[in-house]
Amino acid sequence: MSIKILVPHNFTANDEKAIDFVGQMYAGKKEIEVTFFHAFNPPPEIDTRNNPIMDKMGRNLSYLRQQQEERKNALEAAKKKLMNYGFPDHHIQCLFLPIKRDIAEDIIQLWKQEKFDVVVLNRNPGNIAGFFSRSISKKITRQNEGRIKVHIVN
Repeated sequence: MSIKILVPHNFTANDEKAIDFVGQMYAGKKEIEVTFFHAFNPPPEIDTRNNPIMDKMGRNLSYLRQQQEERKNALEAAKKKLMNYGFPDHHIQCLFLPIKRDIAEDIIQLWKQEKFDVVVLNRNPGNIAGFFSRSISKKITRQNEGRIKVHIVN
């Protein structure tokens, strides 16, 4: 029986710790399947014809698309890092999807739909925004209600 692990990834130092945690905790175990997940805000499509202001905006959007491509490549680099722990390529999947609701809700929907057994999250200590809003890890652990195993890496 396989164990499916979901690792939300946002390209921070703590995300690197989450990769190391999965590598150290689950390396060498058979039938482990890992899915890296990154949700992004897609840049809007705009019509730039015959308008210098919109043309400038189009260049800025082009820059955002380039950044997204770089992040997609970085997600593949995370996959390679996990492969260095001995995970086979075909047991690691990368999902790079636009945000549908909010990131926490998208993670919850994903683990419910795909029936993940484990979610590996991280916290961003000292983030002032987390003081004013519920953090992603808190939202997910509240929704979990013991259905799946949740690791929170610091």
